[in-house]
Amino acid sequence: MKSLYQFQQILIPELMHKMDERYRILKGIATLEPVGRRSLAEYLKETERHIRSETEFLDRQGLIEVTNKGMFITAAGHEIVESYYRMVKESTDLTTLEHQLKSRLGLKQIKIVPGDADTSPETKQILGKEAAIIFHEQIKDQSIVDVTGGSTMAMVANYMKPLERKRPLFIPARGGLGDLHEYQANSICVKMAQETNGDYRLLHVPDEMGPELKEKMLEQPGVKEIVSLMEKADVLIHGVGDALTMADRRKATEATKEKLKSSKAVGEAFGYYFDKNGNVIDRVDTIGISAELVKKIPSLITVAGGSSKKEAVAAFLRWIPSGWLIIDEAVARYLIEQLQENKS
Repeated sequence: MKSLYQFQQILIPELMHKMDERYRILKGIATLEPVGRRSLAEYLKETERHIRSETEFLDRQGLIEVTNKGMFITAAGHEIVESYYRMVKESTDLTTLEHQLKSRLGLKQIKIVPGDADTSPETKQILGKEAAIIFHEQIKDQSIVDVTGGSTMAMVANYMKPLERKRPLFIPARGGLGDLHEYQANSICVKMAQETNGDYRLLHVPDEMGPELKEKMLEQPGVKEIVSLMEKADVLIHGVGDALTMADRRKATEATKEKLKSSKAVGEAFGYYFDKNGNVIDRVDTIGISAELVKKIPSLITVAGGSSKKEAVAAFLRWIPSGWLIIDEAVARYLIEQLQENKS
């Protein structure tokens, strides 16, 4: 039986669009406060005129407060922001989808957040928040945590909180990536340790290197320590990337890119590139966690969202089954479609 929310989606789609739109604006204010209309319009990629009209409505409803310093969200506005996501999830089939995927994929736990992280900053934020909650549940005192880089992991770090009577040790799962500093595994380890009152170790090695340099680096005491800790890790939290996007970020050679294209690589994780069936196509030669070690880690937490990553996530799960999976609706619906096609 369809819920009222689902009937509204079918019969009055414009109402649902307006509701989603106002939620986005309210969430934007909550994220940026105090914020002016122009800055909010740029953040949400809307016209300033449209933002002015909508914020006037939200002000009249008592959901925001407009001051000389900018707009702030009120207590009533916060309540809407916190309950909207839960209402959407309960009123759609996402809970059913969670049960189906958990059973079909053999997962220990799965969380699906509404929306598509590629088009909604709010979806990516909720993805990070849910992943942080699951992460906190898996941590023990003296846990050793492997962490990969990327914008998704950076978002997860933003939602980590102090842990009571637990002091985890965070270590990067691999060498540096030619990427923004805040998206590198080293930086994310530091952030996670600071937020949870934990400790961290850093791995100062290039993302890609030749055999001779790799051998020399492995002789360094600091690098030896990290490699030893990787073998003892009990938690790994990581993202999944699109193969060609990651190759571009790594400034891979044209020969490597051509190999990935001709082999139809769709995903990347831990420096491994793989095709839709989970077969490894290529691997970046660096110091980092191996697939063999990944498969032995007790708590493997996979976090990914956005329709651009749906094939990569499906392929990763064929390669290395995850225990804990946090994804958005766009990825979840693709996964269930693939499972149904394979069944028929």
